[in-house]
Amino acid sequence: METLPRLRTDIQLLPTEVQGRRMLAVKDMLGLRDQVVALVPQAAALLPLFDGEHTVLDLQEAMMRARGNQLVMRSEAEMLVEELDSLLVLQSDGYHRRKQEVRREFAALARRPAALAGSGYPEDPDDVRGLVSGIMAQPGPLEPFQTVRALVAPHIDIRVGKAVYGQAYGRLIDRGFQRIVVLGTGHGLDDGLFSMSAKRYETPLGSIRPDSDAVERLRQAGAGCLAPDDFAHRNEHSIEFQVLFLRAVLERDIPLVPILVGGLGEQLAARRLAEIPDVGRFLDVLRELCGPETLIVAGVDFSHVGPKFGHPNPAGVYEDDFREHDRRLLAALCRGSAEEFWAEGQRVQDRFHVCGFAALATLLEILPGATGRVLGYEVWHEAPTRSAVSFAAAVLG
Repeated sequence: METLPRLRTDIQLLPTEVQGRRMLAVKDMLGLRDQVVALVPQAAALLPLFDGEHTVLDLQEAMMRARGNQLVMRSEAEMLVEELDSLLVLQSDGYHRRKQEVRREFAALARRPAALAGSGYPEDPDDVRGLVSGIMAQPGPLEPFQTVRALVAPHIDIRVGKAVYGQAYGRLIDRGFQRIVVLGTGHGLDDGLFSMSAKRYETPLGSIRPDSDAVERLRQAGAGCLAPDDFAHRNEHSIEFQVLFLRAVLERDIPLVPILVGGLGEQLAARRLAEIPDVGRFLDVLRELCGPETLIVAGVDFSHVGPKFGHPNPAGVYEDDFREHDRRLLAALCRGSAEEFWAEGQRVQDRFHVCGFAALATLLEILPGATGRVLGYEVWHEAPTRSAVSFAAAVLG
């Protein structure tokens, strides 16, 4: 029997409404399609069959059951597969060809375009300045920290997390930093634990040049744990949002080292991040680069809970537990304890999908002895999906 292709792992399926009709929107984290795809509930209900193990016959039988045992021809099941393939929802030959095409196009660029300008934030420079200044004024006058080695800031939608963004960046002033290292969450990173880029990051307020020498040193040190290219940066917002705020707040074109950190999966079984094979040398070099003249920013969110993220129950069912998990992670972070932080991650075993866990574990490895405090913490409840995301701001010095 012909096996069905697997569903893509680099997409998100989000409940939505189109002309009053409930549908499932497909968010393409790689941006392989220009248009948003929306699936009708009948098709969406069949997606679990696209796991690489079920066959076209299984799909045909499931379609018949869904229609009250009405006859469905094999050709109709095959047409559904072809339609999903054309929408780039499946890990098919068409998907891989399109991905390689876009990958080559991005590799040829010297600059990383502002992918979210005009959608995640304004495209007009004056509007961006107004947005950022308004966000930073929200908490009221804030006393700048005398010593800032690292900031933790959200990467959630800026409109949702504006108060917490303000608590992070509202205290940041330029201390003559010579380098900025941004650790972001690599949501679409699937071929290495880390991915770096030597492209100039563009924003509506001007671009930020790469620290090419630092990037090259890290590439040589991290041969066994790095993605083969910087494709994961193309549409990733976790670094882009930080670069936008940094460009607005610091105003200078300070050399940038943008690093995406992927998920850990089975690697969480290690005793800590530095003991994962091939990672230690990369962290050693990154630690050398992160002296007092370097500002480190971690663009991370915390727990992702509810049906939208694969849980069987609404987020409220787990809220006490995931808030406690977040509290323990933040406490370990502010004590500068990589061991406690890692132990808490192992205790929960990624049950609450803390997407910034690996990036924060990296931060703790490269800034030993630094301590800090939490500046803000919020939980955003998305009512239509009965799901929630938590996020925080913190400073380490």
